[in-house]
Amino acid sequence: MEVHHPHHPTHKKKWSEYIIEFVMLFAAVTLGFFAENVREHQLIEHKTHQNLQSVILDLKKDSILIRDRIYEYDKASKYLDTLNHYFLDYKTNLLTADEYLNKVIAIEDSLNFGTSFYINNSSYKNTISSGSFSSIKSIELKRQISDYYEVYASKLYDNNKILDDVVEFYTINTFPKPGGRFKNNIKLNNVNPDEDFKKNNDALNTYYKNNGLFNKSLLSNDFIIYNQKALDRVAIYLYLMKLFNEKNNELIKSVTVEINEN
Repeated sequence: MEVHHPHHPTHKKKWSEYIIEFVMLFAAVTLGFFAENVREHQLIEHKTHQNLQSVILDLKKDSILIRDRIYEYDKASKYLDTLNHYFLDYKTNLLTADEYLNKVIAIEDSLNFGTSFYINNSSYKNTISSGSFSSIKSIELKRQISDYYEVYASKLYDNNKILDDVVEFYTINTFPKPGGRFKNNIKLNNVNPDEDFKKNNDALNTYYKNNGLFNKSLLSNDFIIYNQKALDRVAIYLYLMKLFNEKNNELIKSVTVEINEN
């Protein structure tokens, strides 16, 4: 028996329908592309926002350390200058050798300097490695950040090295401190360590005086030369810390503005 299949008329599309389909497909792809770009841009902005907040936290930690260093070097500069006056009084016979040594020894515990400041740049490095730095809108802020972490940091590290060399030479060869520079940081298992330190320090100073161990340092004609060298280096480092304090405050303000505006 012959089977008859029904015939369905084939619909022939018009050019206008092809154009409409093409436009709709193109629009869908384009919108998807733009949506993905917007989403990616939002993620980058969010990451940049987080990194800048982290940078502010690092800067605030830096500011605490900077203020500590300013206090340390401001105090040290005054004591070093006082030592110069004591030495000149000794050399001009206004003070005996014993009086001079007693005055110097009386301030030696207060004469502490040599602590270096190192920038905390972990958040800055993360901002660079994540690509967030390039998405910062303010060109001026980019310059400030780069100057702080690259230009001024390089100057700081160079001065840290010079400072270490000056302090080591000064402490060992020019102003020996019985018990060492960090004796006050050592904790003994005694009831009253402060009293023990004082007794021990007084005994060591007496030993140094009575055995001529200050003759090549505090009593030497070269002492004022090396003391002035230390004073100059302390003054330079104090200036550097004040500069960093200024740049630190400026950068905190600029980063805060960038965060609030975006």
